[in-house]
Amino acid sequence: MEQFKLYSVSDEYVEWLREQYPNVYSNKINARTHTRKYLGVVMQIGEYKYYIPLSSPKDSDYQIAGESKVIKKSIVPIIRIVVKNASGEKELKGTLRISHMIPVPETELKLYDLENETDSTYKDLIQNEMIFIRKNREKIIANANLLYKQKAANDLTAGYVKSALDYQKLEKLCKQYLLKKLQEYQ
Repeated sequence: MEQFKLYSVSDEYVEWLREQYPNVYSNKINARTHTRKYLGVVMQIGEYKYYIPLSSPKDSDYQIAGESKVIKKSIVPIIRIVVKNASGEKELKGTLRISHMIPVPETELKLYDLENETDSTYKDLIQNEMIFIRKNREKIIANANLLYKQKAANDLTAGYVKSALDYQKLEKLCKQYLLKKLQEYQ
């Protein structure tokens, strides 16, 4: 069974999707710092490769419990990447946004080369995230498949389904993009 690897998606493809679906996560071409990357993991759902974007921690990933701020538990559309630091305390390193996964043609995926990452702090962060992702691979796949099925069936009994991207419409756009690319090459 293949291990998850990190990929980026071509800027052109992401911006093309965002023209019709502005809720697709932006790759922030014009707002990147040297460490900001548009990375995610890829899995197969049906005939499509689905890219699940990584996201930085947000205030909404925490809740107040008494006097302290604690990390919320993962839910179907959001896997929170939690690791223990050197002193044994839990730290939120990032999230996998299953609700914002997108179908991507293989030609638009680029494998991220962690070995050539020059920012050592960022490299450590990505390594910690990948250890968590690989340990939780089955849960990630199960959550992605569940959300995909719930969205396809328009099953709104779980509130999070409403805010998930429309995967079937995105799959049609993915096919259109491939046809457009084929026509450009002819």
